[in-house]
Amino acid sequence: MGELNEKPFYGACKSRYGHEDAEMKAAELISQWQEELKKPSWHPYKRVEIGGETKEVVNEDDPKLRDLWLNFGDEVCNAVKTALAELNEYNASGRYVVPELWNFKEDRKATLKEVLRYIIRQCKSNKRQRT
Repeated sequence: MGELNEKPFYGACKSRYGHEDAEMKAAELISQWQEELKKPSWHPYKRVEIGGETKEVVNEDDPKLRDLWLNFGDEVCNAVKTALAELNEYNASGRYVVPELWNFKEDRKATLKEVLRYIIRQCKSNKRQRT
């Protein structure tokens, strides 16, 4: 959790820089923003009260995020905001990527039941291959 989704960066760079330079520019931009996410001095959050509970959410008016949005559009900015929200939820103090079991079919965290079902299926499959 907290890792940037690279697809929006490639798409934005392709339309902005052309097909030839897109991959290199996207890789540079991804690296730059991955490093930016790790900086504890950058704190683009604001506290909001929701239902009597105070929560930290990504500040849409942060100058760096606004500049990113103006230069590369919604999808790239949303990818950074998603990574920021995940970092804040899973590891607010350290700001480093945390591995998470993921259900790609449903685009959400996998439940323990799903993980166990997958492991058992893999064990059975391997057992059949050996015999």
